Amino acid sequence: MFTILAIVLALASPDAPCAAPGSADRVAGQWTGNFAGADWTFDLSRDGKGWSGRYRTTKAPTWKPLEEVTVTQGCATFGIESKPRVTFALALAPGGTAMAGNVIIAGLATLPFTARREP
Repeated sequence: MFTILAIVLALASPDAPCAAPGSADRVAGQWTGNFAGADWTFDLSRDGKGWSGRYRTTKAPTWKPLEEVTVTQGCATFGIESKPRVTFALALAPGGTAMAGNVIIAGLATLPFTARREP
């Protein structure tokens, strides 16, 4: 039982090691998935200083900045300004057309999340 709990907690952690193959550059672009009754679009980009991003939803269509964007290999973690803290921890799927992982709502829940690459 303890082993299963440890695995679940490791997968839910935004600091869990990335197991997705591929280059970090494949994470760049726009991704859309559904969470909390709305479509969420994330735009991740790399510049000379590292990674940054922005997001919008069908309920709030104005772009807002992502916080603490980290991309390693084929994995991305980032947060949005909210209380409680909401963090996305996603891994690139083989083929590079989808990302899957978790939305971690600090202290409340960890929910599955999948996003597809936008053309």
